[in-house]
Amino acid sequence: MEESRKKLIIRSAVIGGVVGSIVVALRSKKNLSSCINSCYEKTTDILKFVNENRSEIIDQLKTTSDKVTRAIDDTNNDLKALSSNIKHLKDSSAQMILTVQDTKDHLVTMYETCKQKYETPLPQQEEKKDE
Repeated sequence: MEESRKKLIIRSAVIGGVVGSIVVALRSKKNLSSCINSCYEKTTDILKFVNENRSEIIDQLKTTSDKVTRAIDDTNNDLKALSSNIKHLKDSSAQMILTVQDTKDHLVTMYETCKQKYETPLPQQEEKKDE
């Protein structure tokens, strides 16, 4: 009796699996078909909208394109001005460095001249040393 019961359970499971697979296949086919129909309808609606509003869409695209072009031109002009200012700053900095270097050299020369004057003995002091 147990063996017949096992066979009955196995047969029931196999039949249930087959029936379940058939139901799932039919539902997925139905879902796929409804999805395709829905996509077709939405695409058709979009194409109708684009065809009905073509001139407004083209005008909007042209306006946006002009605005983007103006913004790019303004940015380009700003970058040119920045580049010019940076070059001027570089030239001014180089000139400042040269001026500071010349001033330093002049001060060093003055210091050495003054130092030499104070280090050389005066003629009166030499006479006193001789005595």
